[in-house]
Amino acid sequence: MKKALSRMMVLGFAASFLAQASPPPAPAKTSVAIYPIKGAGADSSLATAATAILASSLTPSPKLQVIEEAMLKTVMERQGLNASDACDDTSCQVEVGKLVKAQKMIAGDLVKFGDKYMLSLKLIDIQTGTTEFSTRDKCACSEGQIDELVDVAAIEIRNHFGESLPIPQLPQAQDPQTSPLAQPSTTPQAAQPAVTNWVPGHYTIQESHPPGTKGGPMVYVSDFKFYIDKFEVTNQDYQECVTAGACQKTEQKSGFDAPKQPVVYVDQNDARTYCQWAGKRLPKEQEWQEAARGTDGRIYTWGNDSPNCNLANYNDCKIGRPFAVGSKPAGASPYGALDMAGNVWEWVEEKGVVLGGGWGNSATNMRVSTSFRNYATDRIGNSGFRCARDGS
Repeated sequence: MKKALSRMMVLGFAASFLAQASPPPAPAKTSVAIYPIKGAGADSSLATAATAILASSLTPSPKLQVIEEAMLKTVMERQGLNASDACDDTSCQVEVGKLVKAQKMIAGDLVKFGDKYMLSLKLIDIQTGTTEFSTRDKCACSEGQIDELVDVAAIEIRNHFGESLPIPQLPQAQDPQTSPLAQPSTTPQAAQPAVTNWVPGHYTIQESHPPGTKGGPMVYVSDFKFYIDKFEVTNQDYQECVTAGACQKTEQKSGFDAPKQPVVYVDQNDARTYCQWAGKRLPKEQEWQEAARGTDGRIYTWGNDSPNCNLANYNDCKIGRPFAVGSKPAGASPYGALDMAGNVWEWVEEKGVVLGGGWGNSATNMRVSTSFRNYATDRIGNSGFRCARDGS
């Protein structure tokens, strides 16, 4: 009997030791499907190659389980779909994702304009049907360098899931140009100032709450005779509109829901509705750029110096979410508007157009001239807005 009890105690200690020594189970990976990337102005074989490269670049991630292309292709064939079909809307891509039992779906476009390529990807949550993250990267590169462009986008997606990988620089054109997917700006381009650090000259900052407006203060863009919000519209501002019954409630996620953070997960119509409720309107693209750069043709809101984390919240800062509005006063525009570079992309009046770059984007996207076109119905965690109003 004593021997039996002794043996049981030894076995109990051994089991306890083994339980403590056993490594914890590996965290579950997020299953991701990649819808065939579409080419616009680019050879279809190049878009097909970009899809394969993206899968290859995401596969080593310890956070992601990439669904095999063959499985996706088989399911699409059973549904009578192929890569050339117009499955461009999110709802269609969500249905394909459900069929392959994916948690997320990546879809996007590879666009060629002149000697440049731009890769735009969106990460769709299958359960909610919303776009939770997007990447937009461009380079002045050859067909043989497309893998570099795709690798950068893949790293941005992996970092979105909690990795901390360095993002390599892509070859860029010497002179900044606006994306051909957006309406071209007619703002006159003056000669670049000789000094690298911009010093306030004739600009006068005039901050006020124009009569009949709600929300945060506005600044007067005196050279072009209109007002624009000093800050991006905040969660607190937007909630007042929701409480009043004029605005639709937005998705709330931890890390993005602080009162003074910019409201995100709003589409273009949500932004337009809020501005109308507040006695304002969405700015036109040209107005937004005028408020951001003034009359001296600067590259960035603060001047011509390259971005740093004292000036803007962007990918290099490794924050992974928007800052509270007004956190980067050194990056102010000449009229005193804050966060027009970085933090979140901002909707303007033209259909689907966003400007300013976001917290997850590269330094190149901080340029005033950079604009992109989303689907007007996209609700993304790096897109918000600010409002404007006519002046005199």
